[in-house]
Amino acid sequence: MRKTYDKETNINEMFDYLEDQIKNSGRPKIEDEYFYLNHEHKEMYLSIKGYFSESLVNPEVDGACYILAIPEIYKNVDIFELTFPMDWVKNSEGRLSDSFKQLKPHMQYIALAAAEASNIRFNTQPALSLGLNYWNIAQLKTFWQFTAIRRKNAM
Repeated sequence: MRKTYDKETNINEMFDYLEDQIKNSGRPKIEDEYFYLNHEHKEMYLSIKGYFSESLVNPEVDGACYILAIPEIYKNVDIFELTFPMDWVKNSEGRLSDSFKQLKPHMQYIALAAAEASNIRFNTQPALSLGLNYWNIAQLKTFWQFTAIRRKNAM
């Protein structure tokens, strides 16, 4: 079993890493330093950013592209029907979409947390509290990375 000190050191290093990304978000090829679930996630993110060109100047759109690029999400969504990268979360009646409902709960929480960050609201328990209860380390890192992208112009 790892010592608490070791875990705390790793967590502090992760936050230092994310803070560095926020502070240096204008650095060329910063996307190469991001956390991705796999190589497909990275490829999809870079492609989706090209489709939603506003992502180059708007961190909200950029962060939404990062979430949309998660392979499990991307495979369930027709991006050519979207105006904003998180529009797929709800349907035309304002309810959770069929694409959303096809996701595993952990991915639903990531998508809902990203949607909530874009002021898309539902009558559900806040996704962040659900995610913090159930996300594994990779899913938590994905949410942290989303946060760093979303806040990259903050400093």
